[in-house]
Amino acid sequence: MMKNRISDGADVPYFFRDLVAMITDVTEEEWATPKDPSSKLTKENTIRSYAKRGLSKKFAQSIVYRLSPEMFIESLNTRPHAAIALLAGDYRSYDPSATSDNIAHKLAYCFIDIIQRAAGLVPKDELERQKLMQQAHELKIKFGDYLRDEAENVCAFPGCSNSLMVADNGKATPVFEVSLIDKTKEPKIDNLLAMCPQCHATYAIDDSKKILKELQGIKKILVAHKQSMKLLDGMPLEKGIIGVIRKIKNMKEKDLLDPSLDPKDIREKLDPDENLALYRTVKNYVDTYYVTLKEIITSADKRGEIDYDEVQDQMKAIYKRLKKANKSNVEIFNEISEKVHKVSLQEDIYCQIVVAYFIAKCEVFDAITE
Repeated sequence: MMKNRISDGADVPYFFRDLVAMITDVTEEEWATPKDPSSKLTKENTIRSYAKRGLSKKFAQSIVYRLSPEMFIESLNTRPHAAIALLAGDYRSYDPSATSDNIAHKLAYCFIDIIQRAAGLVPKDELERQKLMQQAHELKIKFGDYLRDEAENVCAFPGCSNSLMVADNGKATPVFEVSLIDKTKEPKIDNLLAMCPQCHATYAIDDSKKILKELQGIKKILVAHKQSMKLLDGMPLEKGIIGVIRKIKNMKEKDLLDPSLDPKDIREKLDPDENLALYRTVKNYVDTYYVTLKEIITSADKRGEIDYDEVQDQMKAIYKRLKKANKSNVEIFNEISEKVHKVSLQEDIYCQIVVAYFIAKCEVFDAITE
């Protein structure tokens, strides 16, 4: 129906790509459209088969959590008014209430329903849907603010990252829902996540155990981060660190001092066999910046711009508190970096460089014992 009215003569594969681009943010490279070895289908023939026989389950599952009805509606409403009116007329045989004003909305949610069903997600009946909506409303009132803060105003569903706040006419408005993680369990705080409305609506009809486990893993990370931030609340950090970070930001390669003058063996603090990514990250920062950063901090201390002894004591105290709470090395590195970020309001990468320096200075992480 849409091809007849808005394709401008485009062939099926081109128009199909256009439709998917209208309703998702998924690139074609992400589509689950492998060649069929039994029939030697090319990708274009695969797309033609979707238009004739319906979407494959694998393809639908690859896009079902990336749907954007708002984007589809906005795109369709930019088409010529005459084409929109014709679409409304065509659709009236299915829905007599279709008009030029509401056809974009109706088609968006019709398309979403097609994709969800193809993905194996069967919409709830009206009674179940109303019950879920009522439950979601009650959970949002009771736990919404806490869960939105826990997720730092970003949809907690894996791969989404939509903001849970929308700024409009100078006013910030929360736009989110509260979802049960394990729908067979009670709606307690440790079984709830804040999601954008679309992810919430899709997960409400999805019983995938794989996604359930992913969401449980995400909840665990969010809870651990929240706990760490609470542990560090009220712990001071010398504000002079801001000036140090600004100097790091303004550095050019020619400003770096020869790192061989004061080599530091990070293996004494971090075992690459336990976490190679963390080891390589810290080692790279230390190899590049340690000597130069030491000179910057020492000079700033002499000028009274920073109390170096105080910063060392504070870093050690922050580390010990996190270690006592049994945080992993990765969590400790991330949370101290976050603490520096909150004090300095500087970009994460520069805060991590500072933390790596204090790892080399023995304020963060204890020496590995044989």
